[in-house]
Amino acid sequence: MNRKGKALSGTALLESLGKARWGTASRTYGSSHSTWIGLFSDWWISLDPKSHSVLDGAPSHGKGRIGQGDQLFCDAEGPAGVSEVEGSDPLKKVRTIEQYFKTRREELGRIWFAVLFLYSYSPIGSGKNRQFPQAASPAVLRAVQGLSSRYRDRIVLVVALDKRFERIAEGVRSTSEYYSGVPDQVTGICLKSGLESGRRALFGTER
Repeated sequence: MNRKGKALSGTALLESLGKARWGTASRTYGSSHSTWIGLFSDWWISLDPKSHSVLDGAPSHGKGRIGQGDQLFCDAEGPAGVSEVEGSDPLKKVRTIEQYFKTRREELGRIWFAVLFLYSYSPIGSGKNRQFPQAASPAVLRAVQGLSSRYRDRIVLVVALDKRFERIAEGVRSTSEYYSGVPDQVTGICLKSGLESGRRALFGTER
């Protein structure tokens, strides 16, 4: 595999994510799936506007349209990273990322990093205890750690968006609980060779 174009370390990627437009994206309500994809496109291209580009809807890691990631991050030499933005089945997306890491497609052979963006999709509980579950569960983090240990030359960035539940009494957001989630904290974690090599608050009260 030719990865001569790799220039950024995992730490540098994680640090650069702190400059993404989290404040703008935090003003969207609902699933916001397309919003987060747009945020990562803006982040990657802004790192090097002359040579970076994004394929919105990554090519399949195999044949046909089976196993398509959300984005393919490219540099001047071709594919560099893949992203998955997920709110309901993160373990499935960890497996998809692994398929990109081990793909036999020559066009995708340069991929050296992945972004797994996790967000809470719907609240649980009732009354005062109603809340959004933690975006990055221990089971998902263990799965990512296992992936990282199997592909020690790759970088995996886990970006977790935690939301707080906000009851809306009036206005258009009160029409559905779908709009009750307010982005509260975004945490970035970098894994390399099966180990956590960096962690930082990217957005929220602790930043």
